[in-house]
Amino acid sequence: ISNISLRSTRPWGYLLKSPFGGEGWIVSVDDLEDIIGGHVWLGSICILGGIWHILTKPFAWARRALVWSGEAYLSYSLGALSIFGFIACCFVWFNNTAYPSEFYGPTGPEASQAQAFTFLVRDQRLGANVGSAQV
Repeated sequence: ISNISLRSTRPWGYLLKSPFGGEGWIVSVDDLEDIIGGHVWLGSICILGGIWHILTKPFAWARRALVWSGEAYLSYSLGALSIFGFIACCFVWFNNTAYPSEFYGPTGPEASQAQAFTFLVRDQRLGANVGSAQV
């Protein structure tokens, strides 16, 4: 990694993409420098948010709307972890830059393609004429 992407337009540009179709939202990141740059941005935001929450009191609407107990804090934190876990699942399933197949096994599309090829070879060995399959 030689040049981390710290320009805000590059890492945050992935958030503006559509999650559907060919754009791929944040899963479409294809550069390790962008991944590291995004983590630098998120880490900075978390640190600044922590400082903000230490120095300020909650707004009135937040004091009225949220429950203020240890169990509530735990449930809010677990909810946030589940969201981040779901996003990580999308990265593991689709992104070959963040999770290379050489280290973590094939991504979902790679595994699906390999499975389709395996069944194609099996059917050919069993004598099926796969070139003239009905549509």
